[in-house]
Amino acid sequence: MKRFSIPPGLALAALALLAAGTPAHAGERPFNSTGAGNVSNDMSSLFAGGIEATHLGHGYLSVDVDPYQLDSGFFIPDGGGILKSANGDVLYFDFDAERYTFDPVIGALSATVTFTGGTGRFPAATGSADVMIVFDPTFHHFLFLIDGSIDY
Repeated sequence: MKRFSIPPGLALAALALLAAGTPAHAGERPFNSTGAGNVSNDMSSLFAGGIEATHLGHGYLSVDVDPYQLDSGFFIPDGGGILKSANGDVLYFDFDAERYTFDPVIGALSATVTFTGGTGRFPAATGSADVMIVFDPTFHHFLFLIDGSIDY
């Protein structure tokens, strides 16, 4: 009876190829983003702007807001928004309605967001980040900074 045997070098090469093709769990990693944008003038409940973000590169931010609240010096983050990369990958986030402050005198919002998935590389993304959004005195333009961690 002839026994089938695989040379040890061939077995190691096959295992190396299989290991290289198996996705590794990335784990939690830092996430940072900065950008600027405009509050929609047509009262479409949107503010949007360009971003530069780790894991996304160039892209944009889009958040639903009530523009009437901004004009009267209020901002209540309910719901969330998206961060979209130039290649089309989208990262979803929600504001933590329990953890935010808004100072209408200086137009600054400090909040916490939770990443809730997305598209492309981010369908199961999780994590959280601190957000600082500073509006100009007319509430038509803003700057923002996001600093936290993401797992995808």
